[in-house]
Amino acid sequence: MIPGIDVSHWQGVIDWPKVKAAGVKFAFLKASEFPDKKITMYVDDKFEINRKGAEDNGIYWGAYHFFRTHVDPIIQAESFCKLVGNVTSLPLVLDLEVAGCKGSKLVRKVKSFVETVTSLSGRKPIIYTSGGFWRPYMTYEKLTDVDWAVDYPLWMARYTSQWPGTIYPWGGWDFWQYSDKGRIPGIKASVDLNWFVGSLDDLRSRFLIAKAQSKTIGKEIGDEIAEPISVSTMDMNEYKNTPQSESIFDRAVEGMHIPSEEALSASIQSEEEEKTASEKHTPSFVSFLHHTFSKKNKKAADPAQSQEWIEEVIYREKKRN
Repeated sequence: MIPGIDVSHWQGVIDWPKVKAAGVKFAFLKASEFPDKKITMYVDDKFEINRKGAEDNGIYWGAYHFFRTHVDPIIQAESFCKLVGNVTSLPLVLDLEVAGCKGSKLVRKVKSFVETVTSLSGRKPIIYTSGGFWRPYMTYEKLTDVDWAVDYPLWMARYTSQWPGTIYPWGGWDFWQYSDKGRIPGIKASVDLNWFVGSLDDLRSRFLIAKAQSKTIGKEIGDEIAEPISVSTMDMNEYKNTPQSESIFDRAVEGMHIPSEEALSASIQSEEEEKTASEKHTPSFVSFLHHTFSKKNKKAADPAQSQEWIEEVIYREKKRN
């Protein structure tokens, strides 16, 4: 599990060297949107500054566009791609969380946007959404309307300390935004916190082009290594054995890459060997994560989450019938 953040002008001026030292490995940066009832694209005034800050400090970055339905999706995609230019790090991102329509009409717009971005950038964009939006808006008329989305990476928003469930049609998620109230060195305001489900090598091999990997890895050579990640959010075996969530776990991890304990241990040991003595006193983003998800804060599976999954299955069956 690799920690990351997502930021916009709301975070103000960011001290990227401190963000790097805190352990952040990737960052999604707001690039653009067409504000409600406006036909002129708004460009986040901190986008270029944040992109340079992330690049200069060896942090993988991705740009996201806040999607609206009142402007043609192809125009949105073309404007977004033109703004970002050459995508040298993580793929572009569709931020899908508001809509002026739903059902098949919305699905067509969203599909048109991601297909255009794929054509222009040469890479499939990541879809950011939440179950609370996706289910009532994208699958409003027919569940199978969204079968195509499984071909695109999922960045899911779900603010919980429990291992999140799935959203149809994905078998799992790639990125998980689990909090919008994070506080880390280098950023004065609250910031969204994220996990990537996999190792740093997984992130590189799946989401970076060869040139971007070489360029960014070169910046990491000789860099101080942040405090190793301790994944104590939810012990996988313990969660799987929780009676009321057994079926949720089985479905949530289907098709998802989860690093083995041996792989995690090897990664942690390697980072510990490279850590310098001075760094031990550096305030760490990962320390914050460890504190947030320490064993004393572990909870049994959330009954409400179980009920949410059950309702989704019932909803799905009703649609089929």
